[in-house]
Amino acid sequence: MHLTAPGHLRIEETILSPCQEWTDEAAAWRFVRISTGAAYWLGAANPRSLTEGESLVISPAAKALVRASQLNSVLLHGFTFVPEWLCGFFTLSERRFFESAAQPGEPVGFLPSTHPFSQGFARLVARGDSDQKLLQRAEVLGLVAAYFGQGLSSHQLPPGRSPSVRDRFEQIICQMPDIELIHHSPEQLARLCGCSPRHFSRLFRERFGQSPRVRQTEMRLLKARELLANPEKKIAQIALDSGYRSSSLFNSLFKRRFGTSPSAWREQAAKATQNLF
Repeated sequence: MHLTAPGHLRIEETILSPCQEWTDEAAAWRFVRISTGAAYWLGAANPRSLTEGESLVISPAAKALVRASQLNSVLLHGFTFVPEWLCGFFTLSERRFFESAAQPGEPVGFLPSTHPFSQGFARLVARGDSDQKLLQRAEVLGLVAAYFGQGLSSHQLPPGRSPSVRDRFEQIICQMPDIELIHHSPEQLARLCGCSPRHFSRLFRERFGQSPRVRQTEMRLLKARELLANPEKKIAQIALDSGYRSSSLFNSLFKRRFGTSPSAWREQAAKATQNLF
């Protein structure tokens, strides 16, 4: 079974009867707390027992599988976190961190009840449902930020051969809100950093693992997907707002990235929203 209507930055709960399993393969970070009872983690990585108050941080690369003990029911609380859905919130450097952190390697983290994250999670659960949904989601996001904080602070730019250019690159590019990248050409960004487009492209590839244009395409398509959720906005206008003057090029790139056309994605999103109510 799945957590009841698992939400992005929204805490939900589910109860497992003795021996019942919870499985999930969502392409998202999943944060799960064993609120009551004893259970077992049976994922491919590090099968082990789970104690009351313990928290799991499951990466997008891992399949989740938790089984309740034969002796008791288990109350789980959990939420999901999808960095891609916070378009324009992160800097390029921060988004790169989440992309690298989501790769296979350490698919699940086990946090004891004494861990600051587990204690913060417990406090949010104890407060229960709130009428202030936006504030509650912001507090959950703060919990996520605190968990990833150490990794983000250590994700620094390596020393380079041209300190002045690299300093400007770190100050201007790495701290730029990711969505702003779609509004500047690589040539404009190179001028801001005081270097040639070729040198800028090399710095960008070293730092983010891909060329500026590939990253721009990704951010434009993420922005377009976000805009498509508004049924009143025409797809041709969304293409323009996302940086594409050619609707055919936009349609082609969107389908290549998400496996469906913009219009089909909009229909699927509308149906999914209706099913929630």
